[in-house]
Amino acid sequence: MSQNNKIIIAVAALAILVGAGVFFSRADRNTGPAIELVEDGVALSATAQAVAAAANSGKGALETPNPLGEIVLGKADAPVTIVEYASLTCSHCGQFHRETLPKVKADYIDKGLVKIYFRPFPFDPYATAGAMLAQCVAPKARVHFLDILFKRQNSWLQSENAMEELQKLARQAGLSEADFVVCLKDADKLEGIRVMHSAAAEELGVRSTPTFFINGEKLEGNQPYAEIEKTIKRALP
Repeated sequence: MSQNNKIIIAVAALAILVGAGVFFSRADRNTGPAIELVEDGVALSATAQAVAAAANSGKGALETPNPLGEIVLGKADAPVTIVEYASLTCSHCGQFHRETLPKVKADYIDKGLVKIYFRPFPFDPYATAGAMLAQCVAPKARVHFLDILFKRQNSWLQSENAMEELQKLARQAGLSEADFVVCLKDADKLEGIRVMHSAAAEELGVRSTPTFFINGEKLEGNQPYAEIEKTIKRALP
């Protein structure tokens, strides 16, 4: 099968998953009833079980781990936790990752004072595809893959074939063409992202990206570094 055919299949798979507003336009905008770990006597996949556990945990959205595996930068025992909800096609998110995050990393993350969790809050199919792919690359490569997607945001989004450019970046992160197609067909991955998206919208009032929670304190939009630093300093012991 040619690369173009695989990309067409991937786009079609994504369109089916996202089509009809699978979760962006859901009327209820919530996680629905508790998810059972077994359906019709058949055990669900490990990913689906993680999604079910998240839905049934009773924890708040910030405290509930990413059911697909956290994407985190920083030391586990850092006293300040930043949770960022972002869309990979959001220009303000890209600006934060290119200009502000490196300063936060140098001044606080690298010194063991801050850790940051990257949570998906996609607004369109391309952002959804990127979020799914970030969960499909090897865990150690996920932060770097997100970094590349944001740093090269303008080039891949503005190309004649954004999905083909996304596939090239995914290949550099270790995903084969076949892996790329399989990933975008993975309904469990989409469900995990939907659970986080819905919880952030309903419980935390996330409406735009980027939205940050710094030890629980909410900051909306691509804030200047000085504002983020001021909030970090308030949260430090």
